[in-house]
Amino acid sequence: MSESPTKYRLSKSKIAAFEHCPRRLWLQVHRRHVGQFDPETLARFQFGHEVGHKALLAHPDGIMVDALPDMQAAIDRTAQLLAMAQPRPIFEATFLHDDVLCRVDILEPDGEGGWRAIEVKASPRVKPYQLADIATQVWIMRSCGVTISQAVIRHLESAPDWRQPDIAAVHFQDADVTRSIRRQLARRPNVAADASVSIRGAEVLRDTGEHCHKPFACEFRRYCALAQRAPLLARLS
Repeated sequence: MSESPTKYRLSKSKIAAFEHCPRRLWLQVHRRHVGQFDPETLARFQFGHEVGHKALLAHPDGIMVDALPDMQAAIDRTAQLLAMAQPRPIFEATFLHDDVLCRVDILEPDGEGGWRAIEVKASPRVKPYQLADIATQVWIMRSCGVTISQAVIRHLESAPDWRQPDIAAVHFQDADVTRSIRRQLARRPNVAADASVSIRGAEVLRDTGEHCHKPFACEFRRYCALAQRAPLLARLS
């Protein structure tokens, strides 16, 4: 069976996985089935989806870009919306550069011919890995010829109660990170190239450690822990 032509395509989330741990990205591409998210992580994902939806409500004139029938259609639709004489906010604007795909939460006209890129995060403050996320998006968009005048992380004003998060109580605060991501932007081409090389080789090996739980729990931590113990168990058997 031939491989999918998009198997080795990167995305913002895949580059984030690579920067978290190269082995995590390799496993996402080649052995996704061995990953397992715990219930708490799944609940946070669900809350994050709800937060993302609520953030869109601040832009009632926004236009959603559907990923149907495929990503190329989304890329083409995005190009049409960017060319509108009277531009409107775009949700999930889609771009492809050097075989790296990104879908932007909110792309808002800045009134001067450029755009504000807004990344929505369900956290009460800006975190370092989030700067890398939005830097990847800005790099891709600028490489596609889009004028990005401002990069913004729209985060929560306060931390939610993770035991019983209430979406109705969510309020947002915008953080302008345009200057903060300059160093990250300069590194994007090399990071993407390194990630692309890593997924085309053999499984990346890395010992388990603190990175398996920070900045969040990795879905492959149990797999890696068992793989690390396998030689010892074989000797004892």
